[in-house]
Amino acid sequence: MSVLRTIVSSSRALVTGAKDVARFREIATVFVSHGFGWFFAQLKLRRELQIDYTGADLTRAAVGSPDTGKRLVAAFSKLGPTFVKLGQILSTRPDLLPPGILNELTQLQDQVSPLPFDQVVQQLRHALGPGFREIFAALDETPLASASIAQVHRATLKDGTPVVLKIQRPGLRPKIESDLNILRALAGWVEESIEEAAAMDLGGVLRGFAKSLAQELDFCCEVRNMNRFRRNFAEDPQIRIPKVYEELSSSEVLCMEFVEGRKFSEVLASGEDTRPLVEVYFKAAYKMLFVDGFFHGDLHPGNVFVQADNGLAIIDCGMVGRLSPAMKDRLIDILNAVLNEDLEQLARCFYALAIPTGKVDYNAFEADAIEIAERYLGGIPLSEIQIGTLFGDLVTAATRHNVRMPSDFTMMFKAIVTTEGLAKSIAPDIDPIELARPFIEQMVAERYSSERIRTLLISDFQLISKAAHAMPRVLPAILQDIQDGKLAVGIAPGTLKTHHEASQQLLKQAVHALLAVTCIASGTYCLGLPLPLFPALGIPIASAVFYGLAVYQVLRLR
Repeated sequence: MSVLRTIVSSSRALVTGAKDVARFREIATVFVSHGFGWFFAQLKLRRELQIDYTGADLTRAAVGSPDTGKRLVAAFSKLGPTFVKLGQILSTRPDLLPPGILNELTQLQDQVSPLPFDQVVQQLRHALGPGFREIFAALDETPLASASIAQVHRATLKDGTPVVLKIQRPGLRPKIESDLNILRALAGWVEESIEEAAAMDLGGVLRGFAKSLAQELDFCCEVRNMNRFRRNFAEDPQIRIPKVYEELSSSEVLCMEFVEGRKFSEVLASGEDTRPLVEVYFKAAYKMLFVDGFFHGDLHPGNVFVQADNGLAIIDCGMVGRLSPAMKDRLIDILNAVLNEDLEQLARCFYALAIPTGKVDYNAFEADAIEIAERYLGGIPLSEIQIGTLFGDLVTAATRHNVRMPSDFTMMFKAIVTTEGLAKSIAPDIDPIELARPFIEQMVAERYSSERIRTLLISDFQLISKAAHAMPRVLPAILQDIQDGKLAVGIAPGTLKTHHEASQQLLKQAVHALLAVTCIASGTYCLGLPLPLFPALGIPIASAVFYGLAVYQVLRLR
């Protein structure tokens, strides 16, 4: 009964907290009509929302039937932009949904009826000013594409340059904000009422989703993303990112050059050799992931066009992911473990990435991860390994052990799955691992380069120096607390030996840290002296020796 009272009270608060009750009623009605009536029936909101359950299947079994994914896609499509984008985000989260539903969500089509042209004109007038027609020699009234957030039209500038205008649908922001408020209220109710949901961090998922959606609604973010991608691929003539006309763009209108190209399906139907194209596609995706740490979050075939010179043009850069240097280092470890079939190391690397959401039994986690990895890696040629699917299953397994993965990593896994899926569909004999090897080797080389080691040493030196600088202020206070009896330490007899060994280990680490700091300081001092240089590094031999000793001490320390 206490659970029932919690459900009822939370449901009442949900209704009073949502800004748009009419929109909530619409959302509930759509989900009920698509077979999710059981869930909304638990909210006990039939009177408040006037939901019609006539003919609806309110059993829990209906929610988890084999066609749940198809019905969820249909409901999301009917509810508009917020839910379409939510479905796309959820398709990257194998830790939240089973494979069958994920597969359906990946096919969620973001296509809606086109805007009337007079509304397009109003948006252009609002973004570019009342004299916007003077900018263009021609403006095609028939859209190239019509999606839930924006519509795309061809146009021609006064100088004859063909461009594409991406125009945001009017009135989106208030409706999306209302939807987000309702989703936040729902997430709060679910986390309060269902114990298993707490580990899913639905609130965190929605915060990430709201942030991603805000960036997609602000076309200025997409302008910055495209400019960054163009800089990253400036030296690669096979990858083309359309030029952006920033002076003709705003938060609601994006003007970019028009790029000619064919779809992959057209190339495949023509009978041409697709292997070179797939290699270019893989190299672009791997460069984004493994080198730049800044990757396209939705690199499906619809966002990639084949150029006349067999290069690729990439569009729709609103959804992106980022990997920090530390996350890239973890990724190196994971990929090395895969290449070497080191299953224990693979489990350790995945756990190092994980964010605990409760008490974790690491031995159980490791056993589960190894069992999954054996299915994908044991006795299977490298060319047949599906890295993205392996990662997805590991992420799903992690949730069973109270850990979850950072959202950028789950997006990265989805990007790899998309890349592998395209490759296998048009070039089945392609070897993704072999194409990834040069990038992995480059990442390893950069990790152990002299410049990277020097940067890490200086960073460690700064941290140790700050700790040493704070010690004279902190230590007297600690000693005074001990003397006054304010600080007490209780040690069980059975653990005394363990604590003694730990203290000895800490003393050894302190010695290594002190030696490392001394070597760094000595090596840095020698940089300013007229000493013989070490040709490979361009620094004095003495500095190289001291830095080498410092690296040795840091490795011993770690």
